[in-house]
Amino acid sequence: MAVPSDMLCAVWRGTGDLRLERQPVEAPRGDEVLVRVAACGVCATDLHLLDGSIALYPPPRILGHETAGVVAAVGPAVRSLRPGDRVALDTSIPCDRCFYCQEGLPFLCEERTSRSGGFAEYLAVPERIAYRLPDGVSLEVGALAEPLSCCLHAVGMAPLRPGATAAVVGAGPIGLLLVQLLRHLGVVACVVSEPDPARRALARELGATHVVDPRSEDARTVTLAATDGVGVDAVFEAVGASATIEAALALPRRGGAVVIVGVAPVDATVTLRPWDLFMRELTIRASTMRASEFGRAVRLLPALRLEPLVRERVPLSEVHRAFQLARERRAPKVLVCP
Repeated sequence: MAVPSDMLCAVWRGTGDLRLERQPVEAPRGDEVLVRVAACGVCATDLHLLDGSIALYPPPRILGHETAGVVAAVGPAVRSLRPGDRVALDTSIPCDRCFYCQEGLPFLCEERTSRSGGFAEYLAVPERIAYRLPDGVSLEVGALAEPLSCCLHAVGMAPLRPGATAAVVGAGPIGLLLVQLLRHLGVVACVVSEPDPARRALARELGATHVVDPRSEDARTVTLAATDGVGVDAVFEAVGASATIEAALALPRRGGAVVIVGVAPVDATVTLRPWDLFMRELTIRASTMRASEFGRAVRLLPALRLEPLVRERVPLSEVHRAFQLARERRAPKVLVCP
């Protein structure tokens, strides 16, 4: 396919500064593939980077890491992909040399680099991070492979077996993906706490067995009623706020687990009662990105109902509107579609 010499892209240049610019299209070198971006999700991390509440890397850079598209050209060393292939991108690349990589913990690699750049018309990436999409999976759904892989990593942190019980705090895109994964893995009771009525309804549609409005109901009371007074085996916090993390701590049974998946601002703090943790022997874990789950996430895409999460599609030329829609929580997932 013909590749233009330049492209439109959204460049983050600092706090509150996101600019539409034109930049040259990089020809793929060596083992790189050039991907024509079809869809890129707006993640909460993108919002936090733009407003300055977290600092993962310095500007300027093109944001967007939930990316799917079509291979437009390949470098001379590429062997497994060809132009026309539909792919999802695992844009986080560990160094493969440091202590954490050698210990099988690539998501903790201190030299990890991000090949984000999905808020652009084209993106050149190493062949090894481009995963061919299964037949029948749309490119829009393919853009959800990245957050789904993070959810797979989080679910793997909890001691869950078929017949287990779980709760999810927050029914944003991560929470809704977690609900589907948990039910797919054999969780028999899944309680979801979410203040937005439309998102509660969607959580119920996608597999939640009980939904709670935390503004008018007590989530612990509902959770105990759903589990014969015991509490759930594991709770997944998918908001990233002090209040929701503290609320999540009240829901697991004795010996249960809390997995923090939401990304909180760097200055957020949580109040804990050590005696309560001791007497209940709770396990508290935090889930950062993913290890080797991306390929499994891609293979899982056809098995889940992901189309209902995509409610807003915005052209790249209106990327600021896409960020505003995501900030206002107007849809579970907002996609920028160049």
